[in-house]
Amino acid sequence: MRGAFMEKIYSSAAFIMLVAGLLMSSQVQADTLVLAAPNKNESYYAPKYKTILKFQMNYAKAISKREKVVILTDDAGYEYFSRHLPESMLLRRPVDDIWVRDFSPIAHKSNLQFRYTSKAGGGRAMADLIQDSLNHAVGKVGIKIQRTKYILDGGNFVGAGNRAIVTDRFLRDNRLKKDEGKYVLKELLGISQVAIIPTDDPGGLAHADGMVMFGDTRTLFVNEYEEPFRSKVHDELKAAFPKIKIVEVPVRFSNDAYDPEFGSACGIYVNSVVTDSTIYVPQFGLDLDKKVLNLIRQNTSKAVVPIESAGVCSMGGSARCLVWQAKGSHGSKLVSAARND
Repeated sequence: MRGAFMEKIYSSAAFIMLVAGLLMSSQVQADTLVLAAPNKNESYYAPKYKTILKFQMNYAKAISKREKVVILTDDAGYEYFSRHLPESMLLRRPVDDIWVRDFSPIAHKSNLQFRYTSKAGGGRAMADLIQDSLNHAVGKVGIKIQRTKYILDGGNFVGAGNRAIVTDRFLRDNRLKKDEGKYVLKELLGISQVAIIPTDDPGGLAHADGMVMFGDTRTLFVNEYEEPFRSKVHDELKAAFPKIKIVEVPVRFSNDAYDPEFGSACGIYVNSVVTDSTIYVPQFGLDLDKKVLNLIRQNTSKAVVPIESAGVCSMGGSARCLVWQAKGSHGSKLVSAARND
Protein backbone atom coordinates (compact mmCIF):
# COMPACT_ATOMS: atom_id res chain seq x y z
CA MET A 1 0.00 0.00 0.00
CA ARG A 2 1.95 2.99 -1.26
CA GLY A 3 1.73 6.45 -2.81
CA ALA A 4 -0.93 9.11 -2.24
CA PHE A 5 -3.15 6.89 -0.10
CA MET A 6 -0.32 6.19 2.37
CA GLU A 7 0.72 9.83 2.52
CA LYS A 8 -2.87 10.91 3.21
CA ILE A 9 -3.23 8.43 6.06
CA TYR A 10 0.12 9.24 7.62
CA SER A 11 -0.44 13.01 7.56
CA SER A 12 -3.82 12.80 9.29
CA ALA A 13 -2.84 9.96 11.61
CA ALA A 14 0.28 11.67 12.85
CA PHE A 15 -1.65 14.70 14.05
CA ILE A 16 -4.41 12.64 15.64
CA MET A 17 -1.98 10.32 17.42
CA LEU A 18 -0.12 13.33 18.82
CA VAL A 19 -3.35 14.76 20.19
CA ALA A 20 -4.43 11.36 21.52
CA GLY A 21 -1.16 11.03 23.38
CA LEU A 22 -1.67 14.39 25.05
CA LEU A 23 -5.20 13.50 26.06
CA MET A 24 -4.44 10.07 27.50
CA SER A 25 -2.69 11.46 30.55
CA SER A 26 -6.01 12.84 31.81
CA GLN A 27 -7.99 9.68 31.12
CA VAL A 28 -7.46 7.84 34.37
CA GLN A 29 -11.06 8.12 35.56
CA ALA A 30 -13.97 5.97 34.42
CA ASP A 31 -16.21 6.87 31.51
CA THR A 32 -19.02 9.38 31.97
CA LEU A 33 -22.25 8.06 30.44
CA VAL A 34 -24.05 10.81 28.54
CA LEU A 35 -27.68 10.73 27.38
CA ALA A 36 -29.30 13.20 24.98
CA ALA A 37 -32.98 13.90 25.65
CA PRO A 38 -35.41 14.47 22.79
CA ASN A 39 -36.28 18.10 22.16
CA LYS A 40 -39.84 19.06 23.00
CA ASN A 41 -40.48 20.55 19.55
CA GLU A 42 -39.12 17.57 17.58
CA SER A 43 -42.09 16.16 15.64
CA TYR A 44 -40.41 12.84 14.75
CA TYR A 45 -40.18 11.79 18.40
CA ALA A 46 -43.47 13.38 19.51
CA PRO A 47 -45.43 10.07 19.68
CA LYS A 48 -42.69 8.57 21.85
CA TYR A 49 -41.63 11.70 23.72
CA LYS A 50 -42.88 10.74 27.19
CA THR A 51 -41.76 7.13 26.72
CA ILE A 52 -38.22 8.21 25.86
CA LEU A 53 -38.00 10.61 28.81
CA LYS A 54 -39.24 7.92 31.19
CA PHE A 55 -36.75 5.40 29.82
CA GLN A 56 -33.88 7.86 30.15
CA MET A 57 -34.92 8.77 33.68
CA ASN A 58 -35.00 5.11 34.76
CA TYR A 59 -31.80 4.40 32.87
CA ALA A 60 -29.98 7.27 34.57
CA LYS A 61 -31.15 6.04 37.98
CA ALA A 62 -29.84 2.54 37.25
CA ILE A 63 -26.43 3.49 35.90
CA SER A 64 -25.78 6.35 38.36
CA LYS A 65 -25.34 3.75 41.10
CA ARG A 66 -22.06 2.80 39.44
CA GLU A 67 -21.17 5.50 36.89
CA LYS A 68 -21.14 9.25 36.44
CA VAL A 69 -24.13 10.35 34.36
CA VAL A 70 -25.00 13.53 32.47
CA ILE A 71 -28.20 14.19 30.50
CA LEU A 72 -28.06 16.85 27.78
CA THR A 73 -31.53 18.39 27.56
CA ASP A 74 -33.68 21.38 26.67
CA ASP A 75 -35.73 23.32 29.24
CA ALA A 76 -38.77 21.03 28.96
CA GLY A 77 -36.67 17.95 29.57
CA TYR A 78 -34.87 19.66 32.44
CA GLU A 79 -38.21 20.35 34.12
CA TYR A 80 -39.20 16.69 33.82
CA PHE A 81 -35.89 15.16 34.88
CA SER A 82 -35.38 17.53 37.81
CA ARG A 83 -38.48 16.04 39.46
CA HIS A 84 -36.86 12.60 39.47
CA LEU A 85 -33.09 13.04 39.32
CA PRO A 86 -30.43 15.20 40.98
CA GLU A 87 -30.01 18.46 39.10
CA SER A 88 -26.26 17.81 39.14
CA MET A 89 -26.87 15.19 36.41
CA LEU A 90 -28.61 17.65 34.10
CA LEU A 91 -27.02 20.00 31.60
CA ARG A 92 -29.13 22.39 29.55
CA ARG A 93 -27.28 21.88 26.28
CA PRO A 94 -29.82 20.31 23.88
CA VAL A 95 -28.69 18.42 20.79
CA ASP A 96 -30.68 17.51 17.71
CA ASP A 97 -31.05 13.75 18.16
CA ILE A 98 -31.20 11.13 20.90
CA TRP A 99 -28.91 8.48 19.35
CA VAL A 100 -25.84 10.20 20.67
CA ARG A 101 -23.62 7.11 20.38
CA ASP A 102 -23.55 7.48 16.62
CA PHE A 103 -22.35 11.07 16.27
CA SER A 104 -20.20 11.55 19.39
CA PRO A 105 -16.50 10.62 19.69
CA ILE A 106 -16.20 6.86 19.63
CA ALA A 107 -15.75 4.98 22.90
CA HIS A 108 -11.99 4.66 22.61
CA LYS A 109 -9.00 6.16 24.38
CA SER A 110 -8.33 8.55 21.47
CA ASN A 111 -11.67 10.41 21.84
CA LEU A 112 -11.71 10.69 18.05
CA GLN A 113 -14.92 11.72 16.28
CA PHE A 114 -15.61 10.21 12.88
CA ARG A 115 -18.07 11.78 10.46
CA TYR A 116 -21.62 10.69 11.15
CA THR A 117 -23.72 9.23 8.38
CA SER A 118 -27.45 8.86 8.85
CA LYS A 119 -30.07 6.83 7.00
CA ALA A 120 -32.61 9.52 7.82
CA GLY A 121 -34.38 11.36 5.02
CA GLY A 122 -32.13 14.41 5.36
CA GLY A 123 -29.10 12.36 4.35
CA ARG A 124 -25.63 13.88 4.57
CA ALA A 125 -26.79 17.44 5.27
CA MET A 126 -29.01 16.32 8.15
CA ALA A 127 -26.29 14.09 9.59
CA ASP A 128 -23.82 16.98 9.62
CA LEU A 129 -26.34 19.28 11.34
CA ILE A 130 -26.98 16.70 14.05
CA GLN A 131 -23.28 16.17 14.68
CA ASP A 132 -22.61 19.90 14.66
CA SER A 133 -25.35 20.42 17.26
CA LEU A 134 -23.50 18.12 19.68
CA ASN A 135 -20.14 19.72 19.01
CA HIS A 136 -21.59 23.20 19.52
CA ALA A 137 -23.29 22.14 22.77
CA VAL A 138 -20.19 20.58 24.33
CA GLY A 139 -17.93 23.27 22.93
CA LYS A 140 -19.68 25.67 25.29
CA VAL A 141 -18.22 23.77 28.25
CA GLY A 142 -14.68 23.79 26.89
CA ILE A 143 -14.59 20.44 25.09
CA LYS A 144 -12.53 20.46 21.91
CA ILE A 145 -13.36 17.50 19.72
CA GLN A 146 -10.74 16.04 17.40
CA ARG A 147 -12.31 14.98 14.11
CA THR A 148 -11.50 12.91 11.06
CA LYS A 149 -13.26 13.04 7.71
CA TYR A 150 -13.60 9.25 7.60
CA ILE A 151 -17.21 8.12 7.93
CA LEU A 152 -18.10 5.80 10.83
CA ASP A 153 -21.14 5.82 13.11
CA GLY A 154 -20.32 5.19 16.77
CA GLY A 155 -22.76 2.28 16.65
CA ASN A 156 -20.54 0.67 14.05
CA PHE A 157 -17.48 0.68 16.30
CA VAL A 158 -17.09 -2.00 18.97
CA GLY A 159 -13.73 -1.97 20.70
CA ALA A 160 -11.74 -3.13 23.71
CA GLY A 161 -8.11 -2.30 24.35
CA ASN A 162 -6.19 -2.64 21.09
CA ARG A 163 -9.01 -4.50 19.35
CA ALA A 164 -11.87 -3.15 17.26
CA ILE A 165 -14.71 -4.41 15.09
CA VAL A 166 -16.68 -2.64 12.37
CA THR A 167 -18.93 -3.97 9.63
CA ASP A 168 -18.20 -3.73 5.93
CA ARG A 169 -20.37 -0.62 5.77
CA PHE A 170 -17.22 1.27 6.81
CA LEU A 171 -15.60 0.14 3.57
CA ARG A 172 -18.57 1.13 1.41
CA ASP A 173 -18.99 4.54 3.05
CA ASN A 174 -15.32 5.41 2.59
CA ARG A 175 -14.72 3.58 -0.70
CA LEU A 176 -11.93 1.51 0.77
CA LYS A 177 -10.71 -2.00 0.18
CA LYS A 178 -10.62 -4.29 3.20
CA ASP A 179 -6.88 -4.04 3.79
CA GLU A 180 -7.07 -0.26 3.42
CA GLY A 181 -9.95 -0.03 5.90
CA LYS A 182 -8.04 -2.01 8.51
CA TYR A 183 -4.95 0.11 7.97
CA VAL A 184 -6.91 3.35 8.37
CA LEU A 185 -8.43 2.28 11.68
CA LYS A 186 -5.16 0.97 13.08
CA GLU A 187 -3.32 4.17 12.21
CA LEU A 188 -5.98 6.62 13.34
CA LEU A 189 -6.72 4.86 16.62
CA GLY A 190 -3.34 3.40 17.51
CA ILE A 191 -4.68 -0.15 17.71
CA SER A 192 -3.20 -3.39 16.46
CA GLN A 193 -6.13 -5.71 15.64
CA VAL A 194 -9.19 -4.92 13.52
CA ALA A 195 -11.98 -7.17 12.27
CA ILE A 196 -14.29 -6.07 9.46
CA ILE A 197 -17.30 -8.38 9.51
CA PRO A 198 -20.14 -8.74 7.00
CA THR A 199 -23.24 -6.92 8.19
CA ASP A 200 -26.45 -8.75 9.06
CA ASP A 201 -28.39 -5.60 8.09
CA PRO A 202 -27.18 -4.51 4.63
CA GLY A 203 -30.28 -2.43 3.90
CA GLY A 204 -30.35 -0.76 7.30
CA LEU A 205 -27.95 0.79 9.79
CA ALA A 206 -25.40 -2.02 9.43
CA HIS A 207 -23.96 -1.37 12.89
CA ALA A 208 -21.55 -3.76 14.56
CA ASP A 209 -23.06 -3.09 18.01
CA GLY A 210 -26.16 -5.01 16.96
CA MET A 211 -23.99 -8.04 16.22
CA VAL A 212 -21.09 -8.24 18.70
CA MET A 213 -19.98 -7.06 22.14
CA PHE A 214 -16.62 -7.28 23.91
CA GLY A 215 -17.07 -8.39 27.51
CA ASP A 216 -13.37 -7.62 27.94
CA THR A 217 -10.30 -7.83 25.72
CA ARG A 218 -10.39 -11.65 25.80
CA THR A 219 -14.11 -12.40 25.51
CA LEU A 220 -16.44 -11.59 22.64
CA PHE A 221 -20.20 -12.05 22.71
CA VAL A 222 -21.71 -12.66 19.27
CA ASN A 223 -25.30 -13.12 18.11
CA GLU A 224 -26.30 -16.68 17.32
CA TYR A 225 -26.49 -16.83 13.52
CA GLU A 226 -27.41 -19.57 11.11
CA GLU A 227 -25.00 -20.95 8.56
CA PRO A 228 -23.43 -19.97 6.23
CA PHE A 229 -23.51 -16.40 7.63
CA ARG A 230 -22.33 -17.61 11.05
CA SER A 231 -19.08 -18.98 9.62
CA LYS A 232 -18.39 -15.80 7.65
CA VAL A 233 -18.62 -13.73 10.84
CA HIS A 234 -16.68 -16.18 13.03
CA ASP A 235 -13.92 -16.71 10.46
CA GLU A 236 -13.21 -12.98 10.28
CA LEU A 237 -13.28 -12.60 14.07
CA LYS A 238 -10.95 -15.55 14.65
CA ALA A 239 -8.55 -14.38 11.95
CA ALA A 240 -8.35 -10.90 13.50
CA PHE A 241 -8.28 -12.10 17.13
CA PRO A 242 -6.69 -15.58 17.18
CA LYS A 243 -6.95 -16.07 20.95
CA ILE A 244 -10.42 -14.60 21.49
CA LYS A 245 -13.11 -16.56 23.32
CA ILE A 246 -16.39 -16.36 21.40
CA VAL A 247 -19.65 -16.75 23.33
CA GLU A 248 -22.78 -17.01 21.21
CA VAL A 249 -25.79 -15.11 22.51
CA PRO A 250 -29.41 -15.97 21.67
CA VAL A 251 -31.13 -13.28 19.62
CA ARG A 252 -34.74 -12.79 18.61
CA PHE A 253 -35.05 -10.26 15.81
CA SER A 254 -38.28 -8.27 15.70
CA ASN A 255 -40.23 -6.76 12.81
CA ASP A 256 -42.12 -4.40 15.12
CA ALA A 257 -40.33 -1.18 14.17
CA TYR A 258 -41.31 2.41 14.98
CA ASP A 259 -39.75 3.40 11.66
CA PRO A 260 -39.18 0.64 9.05
CA GLU A 261 -36.21 2.62 7.68
CA PHE A 262 -34.26 1.86 10.85
CA GLY A 263 -35.70 -1.49 11.91
CA SER A 264 -36.07 -2.69 15.50
CA ALA A 265 -33.43 -3.46 18.13
CA CYS A 266 -35.81 -5.47 20.28
CA GLY A 267 -34.43 -8.91 21.10
CA ILE A 268 -30.78 -7.92 20.44
CA TYR A 269 -28.88 -8.32 23.71
CA VAL A 270 -25.36 -7.49 22.55
CA ASN A 271 -26.44 -3.85 22.25
CA SER A 272 -25.15 -3.43 25.80
CA VAL A 273 -23.04 -0.74 27.44
CA VAL A 274 -19.73 -2.14 28.67
CA THR A 275 -17.64 -0.19 31.18
CA ASP A 276 -14.53 -1.19 33.14
CA SER A 277 -16.62 -2.78 35.88
CA THR A 278 -20.13 -3.37 34.53
CA ILE A 279 -22.16 -4.62 31.57
CA TYR A 280 -25.59 -2.99 31.21
CA VAL A 281 -27.75 -5.45 29.27
CA PRO A 282 -31.05 -4.47 27.60
CA GLN A 283 -34.15 -6.43 28.57
CA PHE A 284 -37.24 -6.72 26.40
CA GLY A 285 -39.85 -8.62 28.40
CA LEU A 286 -38.97 -11.82 26.52
CA ASP A 287 -38.51 -15.34 27.82
CA LEU A 288 -34.86 -15.04 26.72
CA ASP A 289 -34.10 -12.14 29.07
CA LYS A 290 -33.00 -14.12 32.13
CA LYS A 291 -31.29 -16.79 30.04
CA VAL A 292 -29.07 -14.17 28.38
CA LEU A 293 -28.31 -12.42 31.68
CA ASN A 294 -27.18 -15.73 33.17
CA LEU A 295 -25.10 -16.55 30.08
CA ILE A 296 -23.27 -13.22 30.25
CA ARG A 297 -22.72 -13.56 34.01
CA GLN A 298 -21.17 -16.97 33.48
CA ASN A 299 -18.65 -15.48 31.06
CA THR A 300 -17.53 -12.27 32.77
CA SER A 301 -16.15 -11.13 36.09
CA LYS A 302 -17.95 -7.80 35.71
CA ALA A 303 -21.25 -6.91 37.31
CA VAL A 304 -24.18 -7.48 34.94
CA VAL A 305 -27.07 -5.02 35.30
CA PRO A 306 -30.39 -5.41 33.41
CA ILE A 307 -31.84 -2.33 31.70
CA GLU A 308 -35.53 -2.44 30.77
CA SER A 309 -35.57 -1.32 27.13
CA ALA A 310 -38.90 -2.48 25.72
CA GLY A 311 -40.20 1.09 25.46
CA VAL A 312 -37.47 2.30 23.08
CA CYS A 313 -36.03 -0.73 21.27
CA SER A 314 -38.62 -0.58 18.48
CA MET A 315 -37.03 2.73 17.46
CA GLY A 316 -33.85 0.99 16.31
CA GLY A 317 -31.60 1.01 19.38
CA SER A 318 -31.51 0.42 23.11
CA ALA A 319 -29.05 0.61 26.00
CA ARG A 320 -25.87 1.22 23.99
CA CYS A 321 -27.21 3.36 21.17
CA LEU A 322 -28.54 6.02 23.54
CA VAL A 323 -25.27 6.59 25.42
CA TRP A 324 -22.07 8.44 24.66
CA GLN A 325 -19.24 6.99 26.76
CA ALA A 326 -17.33 10.24 27.25
CA LYS A 327 -13.75 9.53 28.25
CA GLY A 328 -11.16 11.43 30.23
CA SER A 329 -11.40 15.22 30.21
CA HIS A 330 -14.50 15.10 28.01
CA GLY A 331 -16.44 13.36 30.76
CA SER A 332 -15.03 15.41 33.61
CA LYS A 333 -15.87 18.70 31.88
CA LEU A 334 -19.45 17.57 31.29
CA VAL A 335 -19.85 16.48 34.91
CA SER A 336 -18.47 19.80 36.14
CA ALA A 337 -20.70 21.80 33.81
CA ALA A 338 -23.81 19.89 34.92
CA ARG A 339 -23.01 20.53 38.58
CA ASN A 340 -22.67 24.25 37.88
CA ASP A 341 -25.56 24.60 35.42
